[in-house]
Amino acid sequence: METQPRVRRWGPATSQLVRHLAVHTEPINQVALARDLQVSQPRISQILRLLANHDIDIEHLDDPEQRRRLVDLYVQYHRPNVVSESLFYGLDPAYEQVRQVVEAARRQDVRMTVSADLAPDLIAPWRTPMLTVVYAEASLDLEPSLFVPAMARGEATLLIRHISDDSLLDPWPTSRPDIPIVHPVQQVWDLYDLGGEDRLEAAERLIGVTLR
Repeated sequence: METQPRVRRWGPATSQLVRHLAVHTEPINQVALARDLQVSQPRISQILRLLANHDIDIEHLDDPEQRRRLVDLYVQYHRPNVVSESLFYGLDPAYEQVRQVVEAARRQDVRMTVSADLAPDLIAPWRTPMLTVVYAEASLDLEPSLFVPAMARGEATLLIRHISDDSLLDPWPTSRPDIPIVHPVQQVWDLYDLGGEDRLEAAERLIGVTLR
């Protein structure tokens, strides 16, 4: 995959459906999809036609190449609906920093999920987490003694995105239920967004584990 060009982004419903299809191999049932994703059936049909225009054969999602193409399209066309974005720097190890953010979100009754760098380490370990993206339904107040604002990504260990798309806040099941992680396809997007050759390699490993 190439890095993300500037293109017209998908809406949340399209992105959510593509995330769902990319990790499922069962035949398409539009009624079930509409119910499970809480999207109207006409909208589901419209999105499936869009995907067909991108050479996605929705009748053969048991083919890993079709699902890989869905991930490629997601990297190209998805953009998270960000209300605000904040960078922070902390001295503690990455897992401890994320644990502290999870605890802060719980105290403030804010739903959140964790993405790259840390989340892929729970599914397909490859690189030491350096900067981790967190998605939250509201801004988070972090302990000033633990986290200080950072001016640029190169200085940060946490990137917190307050988003308006609730579908990115549904946790993906892992062996670490104490850390709610975002859907693996979104993790791939964030690895590409954060950039760097080692992250692209981590994305390939994550794709391999997720689509096998």
